Amino acid sequence: MSAGRGSYQNLQPLRIPSGWTVVFNNFEDIDPEAVSRSDEDTWLFTFNEDILYIRSEASQKQNKQLEQQTLGIDLGWYPDGDPDGSFTLYAILNNDWVNPLLEFSSRSKDDIVHTLEKWLFVEFMPRHFINEEIFRKNHRVSKS
Repeated sequence: MSAGRGSYQNLQPLRIPSGWTVVFNNFEDIDPEAVSRSDEDTWLFTFNEDILYIRSEASQKQNKQLEQQTLGIDLGWYPDGDPDGSFTLYAILNNDWVNPLLEFSSRSKDDIVHTLEKWLFVEFMPRHFINEEIFRKNHRVSKS
């Protein structure tokens, strides 16, 4: 039996530390530079906005109240299905998609994997409650 589109054997290997939940993973081990512009199926079904989404939750007690926080990391291809597009990674705190904590775009699958793993193991490790104001100040990310 050969591996077909969508097979687990086509997935990009990733190192994800404990504490993260993989919500969906369609991140295939395919370099966009190696895909023919005329390969419509690959562009439409592999290079789309819903490639990977992982999340982690943290909580802390503040003034006798339990505060909860969700951190999501989203990977998509923008514009969806466009051979001239690129991968974009977003780190999203508490579903605030308008103001991502971090954002990175590249056409290089290897750069995306490196950045994703750096975020997981350096920027957000160990996973704890994030003070958004301090994080943005340290990363020079302004909130719109």
